[in-house]
Amino acid sequence: MTQVPLSAAMRALLQQGCKALQVDEICYCYDVQTPSDWGQKMGSDMHHIRKFTKRRRLYASSVKGLNLWRQKVQFLKNMEEVVGNLTSDSVFVWPQSRLPLGMKRYLESQDIEDIVTVSVSCPVSPQLAGRFNLILSRSEEVDELLERIGEVEGYLVRLQTQIALHHGAEINPLVDYNIVSPISAYILGHLANGLDREEISSQLSLTLRGVDYHLSVLKQTLNARNMAQLVHEAGKLRLL
Repeated sequence: MTQVPLSAAMRALLQQGCKALQVDEICYCYDVQTPSDWGQKMGSDMHHIRKFTKRRRLYASSVKGLNLWRQKVQFLKNMEEVVGNLTSDSVFVWPQSRLPLGMKRYLESQDIEDIVTVSVSCPVSPQLAGRFNLILSRSEEVDELLERIGEVEGYLVRLQTQIALHHGAEINPLVDYNIVSPISAYILGHLANGLDREEISSQLSLTLRGVDYHLSVLKQTLNARNMAQLVHEAGKLRLL
């Protein structure tokens, strides 16, 4: 059986969401629920924004939507207050009066009137969240959407669960933000699957001390006292 590429699988899921919710586009990212929970790894709000703009794991229901997502992200560095509200409010209507002029012009060129971001806690990993940017071409659609927001949130919770179960390890935000390095996640995954430290060090051309260093950093990041707790915490965060 041919495996569907991740980007195509995510696009198909988001296209289904567009039809179900009656919106023009959906732009999506798997995110940390509360950036401040990760302390020094995330730093200030501005540091968080800089990290976000470099993320690779951003998805949309179409190529046009993905281009919009990428363009919009570039304006976030000038929108610290807006981004703060974005991560704290479960439903956030992007305020037209506070958008940078360049972003307003870009949205107008794409016939986009409004963006509503709905953030839902991930049922399989509550420290993570799905952020769904719902793109609307008519301003009156915002009121229509808000009138049925309970239904919208319910659908997005189910969609987020599906994404987390099938693709969570591939698009994990802790790795995408580099809160957890890809090598550290790789080492832990292979240890959890039964490989020993010697085999892993050979595969990665690392010394045993190097393998232990990555595990030590992981323990510190995930507040784990020992390997058993580390595996447990990593499982809760969909790193395994």
